[in-house]
Amino acid sequence: MSAATGDLQAFCAYYDACDLPDTIAIDESQYFSPKPSSANVAPDPSGENINVLHLSDWHLDPRYDIGSEANCSQYLCCRPYATNTDLDTDIEDPSIPASRFGYLYCDSPPDLALSSFASMPDFFNMSSVSFGIFTGDIVSHDNGDQLSRAYVEYEEKVTYETFKAEMRNVPVYPTLGNHDSFPEAYNTQNELDPSKNLSSNALSWNYDLLSSMWQTDGWVTASEANYAKTHYGAYAHTTAQGLRIISINTDFWYVDNIFNYWNFTNPDTSGILKFLADELSACEAAGQRAWIIGHVLSGYSGTNALPNPSALFYSIVRRFSPATIAGIFFGHTHEDQLQIFYDYLPDSTVAGKNSTSLRNTTLVDYSKPLQMGFVGPSITPLTGYNAGYQLYQVDAKTFSVTGIQTYFANVSDSLNWHTPVWDFEYDARETYDVNGTWPAGAPLNATFWDGVTYNMLRNHSLVERYNFLETKSSVVTKSCNTAACAEQKVCYIRSGSAALGRACPQSNGPS
Repeated sequence: MSAATGDLQAFCAYYDACDLPDTIAIDESQYFSPKPSSANVAPDPSGENINVLHLSDWHLDPRYDIGSEANCSQYLCCRPYATNTDLDTDIEDPSIPASRFGYLYCDSPPDLALSSFASMPDFFNMSSVSFGIFTGDIVSHDNGDQLSRAYVEYEEKVTYETFKAEMRNVPVYPTLGNHDSFPEAYNTQNELDPSKNLSSNALSWNYDLLSSMWQTDGWVTASEANYAKTHYGAYAHTTAQGLRIISINTDFWYVDNIFNYWNFTNPDTSGILKFLADELSACEAAGQRAWIIGHVLSGYSGTNALPNPSALFYSIVRRFSPATIAGIFFGHTHEDQLQIFYDYLPDSTVAGKNSTSLRNTTLVDYSKPLQMGFVGPSITPLTGYNAGYQLYQVDAKTFSVTGIQTYFANVSDSLNWHTPVWDFEYDARETYDVNGTWPAGAPLNATFWDGVTYNMLRNHSLVERYNFLETKSSVVTKSCNTAACAEQKVCYIRSGSAALGRACPQSNGPS
């Protein structure tokens, strides 16, 4: 670690003892060519749609204990040792006994997790689903001393075997979550390995396991699996429909990955973002549209991603939107959320060394929305949410999202169930196009959602609706009925990087 690259101050911030160093300006020329005018124009809709399933944050709990305390004082309930210290209750006399179907403060018991697939034919024809995406997090939220490599491997094997069995011939394109490693959130850059052997990364056992399962399931090719083995689980795959899906390991911008505090002023110590930029450059040259899938969101509140890599990611998104990137998809928060990416202001560049031009990524032009990030709801109810998943209607040629339906299971009722009850929750177009002015065939793109944010500022009931749907209609959702809360929500939605999210008012949220 070096003081010259801000490592010591950043590591101090990791322990909440210092502020993070200032966000660096980005030398975009190291990652991609200047943006041509043609990259500012999205392709026209085709009028034809396909269906795509979005699953996220599975968090299967093999240690879930039916009848234990479900309303506990710890972070994770429904375990034999869970207690409620305020009520002095435990497994012998729980205040709320854990149903076999889950509860608000617990990870997914098998019956709840499996019921998500069982419910799908009630809402749509599974044969109409072209493919699915899974935006990460398989393993339960155990403390570090309760985890092991064997436990993580077991969870990963069971989960992907389940996905394959339930989805059958429908491919699922996955990405790694911060819980899909051991230790949790740890992913080390290959360059830290003194041997310099790309295949000898300390986490290579995990990349080998996952990529081999993805190949066996027929979701990626042999060459893509081999790339993922030596590149942190990252890959790029072209679907049968012609969409390029680029999966990146977002642990390399996650605040809890301790290895990210080495060489801190380098926004891409792993090479993951250069891989992303190169893939998008190839797509642009070929006239191919692309989706980016990852786990940890790049912005919103700004508390999950580190500023420098998320700043570079923002520049990559800006460079290839809206012509090449058709959508960005995350998970991690367990909530149903949105992120809008905008263009930069004309004066956002500054002079660097050797006549280089550097980008100040915080100088954003909020009059020019470019791209959307969709944060998928979780299967796990933890913490204080319901279980949910989403179905997208996607333009068959442009691959822009044209419709979204969300389905949920209200786990606060689980003690009354004989089997999990899943319901339709809401349709995005019907809910947020309050005046019915958005054209029926138009995509739900950044322009649409930017307009929604202005409506939120004028109509606080729309913010309250968004706030409730974030939690998948949880009975313990806190209220967001003030102007200050509305402004914070809108600021978060408009923040595609950590620096932008951290600049939002942090103390005005739901209460």
